Amino acid sequence: MTTTTGTASKRTESIRHETRALLRAHLAAASGYRHLTRHCAVCHRLLRLAQEAGSTPDGTGAG
Repeated sequence: MTTTTGTASKRTESIRHETRALLRAHLAAASGYRHLTRHCAVCHRLLRLAQEAGSTPDGTGAG
């Protein structure tokens, strides 16, 4: 059972890492104009996904 938990933890960490990378790439592409992160639907969604990935009590990120 420890192996399954470890695998789920690695998967959650991988999803969080990929989501943050997408957010960084989006911000880098948007830096050429007046980009307001708090008003950007893409930024908002990516940030929310990154935060939700590890926020569930069982660590699966399901929600």
